[in-house]
Amino acid sequence: METEPTENDPVVGAVRHALFWLVAGNSVGLFLALMLVLPVVGLPLGEATYGRWVPLHLNWQLYGWTALPLVAWVLGLFPECRRRLAPWAVMGVRSWSVILGLGGLYWLNGRTSGKIFLDWTGSLRILFPLVILNLWAVLIAAWALGKNRSVPAVVGLLILGCVPYSLYFASDPAVYPPADPSTGGPTGASLLNSTLSVVCLFLLLPRSLGLCRNFSSMEKLLWLVFIGAIILGLLANRLPLSHDHPGQIAALATLGFWPPLIACWYYCLKWRGPSKLWRRALFFWFGLLTLHGIIAYLPGILDQFKFTNALVAHSHLAMAGFTSSFVIFLIQQVVPQHLARTFNHRVSFWTWQAATLVYIVVMTIAGFQEARSAGFTVSPGATYFVLSSLRLLCGLAMFASSLHWWRTFSHPQ
Repeated sequence: METEPTENDPVVGAVRHALFWLVAGNSVGLFLALMLVLPVVGLPLGEATYGRWVPLHLNWQLYGWTALPLVAWVLGLFPECRRRLAPWAVMGVRSWSVILGLGGLYWLNGRTSGKIFLDWTGSLRILFPLVILNLWAVLIAAWALGKNRSVPAVVGLLILGCVPYSLYFASDPAVYPPADPSTGGPTGASLLNSTLSVVCLFLLLPRSLGLCRNFSSMEKLLWLVFIGAIILGLLANRLPLSHDHPGQIAALATLGFWPPLIACWYYCLKWRGPSKLWRRALFFWFGLLTLHGIIAYLPGILDQFKFTNALVAHSHLAMAGFTSSFVIFLIQQVVPQHLARTFNHRVSFWTWQAATLVYIVVMTIAGFQEARSAGFTVSPGATYFVLSSLRLLCGLAMFASSLHWWRTFSHPQ
């Protein structure tokens, strides 16, 4: 995939747009952190309060920074997307960013569905699925014009064709997944099933890139374990919903096997480009995220920290730590090597990693304080100010790293 990067390359373009939304999402996050230290900065904004800025931070990170690299990955699997259909694909990527920009205007004006990460409402609830449907049509055309007529390609396209309707359906305020009535949070089974979708991406990535010509014993074992985990997740859905139930805890605990298993398999593969640095970071965060998630779900812990900054710590462990590492590792597999090296700048790499780790520790401490006393945030004192200031500094460091990656990737020397 050493296609020369041009404005007409939708794969490189999608990554460039993703980096822009990372910077945009981080800038909003930085502003939110500043508002917690100096609430007075939000006064001139009137109704654009903290709660209205939060959807921008969350959705730009998810649908911009996280989703667009996946779009780049899929477009890169069909060569015609980068040849005869390149203008159509580029238009689709740009339309995606336009919708995210319009979404920001909607959310700042208080127009949301009220569902976290599913804030699409009004005309955007229709327009965004149409943008996704347009890109899916590009893939169908590329499949028809190209040589990739394999059964997995057809199955993958059929699955992707369900995404627009699924997003429209899930954004309905009346639709909610199963919830634990004692905490209001997800069940162990639902957490297991959602995480298995990420595991599926891990399993598909090497084969989609052509790194696995034949099914090795290790890969066969992983797919068998994956199928078994899906069956377990379906059976766990029939258990009582409470996180006190041993079956729900046991189902979630099975996720602990995946980080070492996949790490061993990935270590044996010959990856493209200079990706070792981010591959190591990926499995560090994957292991820590899995362990943290299992522990946080246990009775007596989840009950205390469900609605505190400890949950914020877990969310940033998932997004800034694991997801960002996975996304960058993926990007390094689908773009030319001179662009892949953008992310191996040692200062920006370690700044991001250190800031993420400190952020998680700081928010976990804040969560402990909130669990002990609700007055910690209602009547903030010196400890609150120190922790919030550290949070702001971490946000500033992460913003600086993302800005460096975006500028370097967009203007390579």
